[in-house]
Parts: sequence; C-alpha cells; structure tokens
Amino acid sequence: MSFEVGQFVFLDGSGVGTVIYLPNGSEVPDDHVGVWFGTIDQNGRPIVCTIPIEYLQDGPEPTFQH
Repeated sequence: MSFEVGQFVFLDGSGVGTVIYLPNGSEVPDDHVGVWFGTIDQNGRPIVCTIPIEYLQDGPEPTFQH
C-alpha cells in the first residue's frame, strides 16, 4: 500500500491522521510514513509520528464545512 502527502489515514487506537512525510528524502525510516494526529508539543510544534505502513489504513473522506 502506498500513501501520499496530505492523505487521511486511520491507525487503530489513534484514529484519523494526515500523512505529512514520506520516507524519501526525510527523517522517516523506510517502510514508514510521518503522520500528524493533530497534537502539538509545549512549544506549539506539531508532533509527527513515524508509523509502519502496514499498520495504516486508508482514512475516511473528509466532510467539508464553510
């Protein structure tokens, strides 16, 4: 399975996140992607988790609000 930057994904136990980094040219290990679940640290910086690809599922389609 392959993912794209900006794609919503689902991780059991963590819920829906957004793919932020791919392994090519980043600090993400091979066969992983960097996923942001909406959390930040005490300095306001996003916390990006590196997740093995096989743990992720395609996420739901977003609902748009205006």
